[in-house]
Amino acid sequence: MSALFPVVVHDVMPEGTDCVRLRLGAKPGQGVLPRFAPGAHVDVLTPSGLVRQYSLCGDADDPGFYELCIKREAASRGGSDSLCRTVEKGMELHISPPRNAFALPAAQHYILIAGGIGITPLLSMMARLQRQGADWALYYYTRTPDQAPFRDRLRAAPYASRVHMATSLKQGYPAALSHPEADTAIMLCGPDGFMQAVSSHTIAAGWEPAQIHTEYFRPTEMTSDDDEQAFEVVLARSGRSMTVPPGQSIAGALMAAGIEVSLSCEQGMCGACVVPLLAGEGAHRDMVLTEAEQAGSIALCCSRARTPSLTLDL
Repeated sequence: MSALFPVVVHDVMPEGTDCVRLRLGAKPGQGVLPRFAPGAHVDVLTPSGLVRQYSLCGDADDPGFYELCIKREAASRGGSDSLCRTVEKGMELHISPPRNAFALPAAQHYILIAGGIGITPLLSMMARLQRQGADWALYYYTRTPDQAPFRDRLRAAPYASRVHMATSLKQGYPAALSHPEADTAIMLCGPDGFMQAVSSHTIAAGWEPAQIHTEYFRPTEMTSDDDEQAFEVVLARSGRSMTVPPGQSIAGALMAAGIEVSLSCEQGMCGACVVPLLAGEGAHRDMVLTEAEQAGSIALCCSRARTPSLTLDL
């Protein structure tokens, strides 16, 4: 996990019917908060003691505060629930510096698509794109639009004309996906099934997979075909090698050998443990790397090998 630093809760506000928005600022004398780019997230040490990742949903061009939006989950294991129930104004929390595995690429046009609480990383993108005068549109699928988080912000100027809200994909996919265009980036975030449906529809419509940029809130179910075979990991900088046995992650094998590894979500979603892959073929299980990026990088917390050995730039 990344090193954490203290912040002060400046406001706790309801957002929609089932979310809480936190506004966090630096402690007095601490200086300013680290800058972040749209799409970034932070680790939060919750009052329950669990660490959770949340997208920064405030304005990336306002360095004074961070904003997080936490959904009350009925099946919460305690992390989000403890934030919603116990955090108060003036309280101190500990968070990591921002990390971004969902950055806006350079493009002429942007299609932002959110399902439910997947709206959070797209909010900071929306603000940045609007300020830059970019060509963008947001498609927000939420079960109850009138009670959705950030409803008032999205229905007000200057965003209202660019925001399209619907209750489900049964009402249709975003109209903008009907006509594939080069120089367009699609930014997609939401529940797994929603994202898979939108991605499949988009590719079937003729878009290139590389144009679809995603961020998952939880890992999709992993299959295990060749993942239970032992393989060797070679560290290029020191020449050390070690065996990764079935049932152990690369990160686990490295740490067992006394090698420090940067970890955060440990589910292939945050990108904290991604390192350069110099040789060998990875069996990638993360939700961060694109197909092109997987040729030269690998997430140590969840991925394995399709070749007898992997050489890492460590």
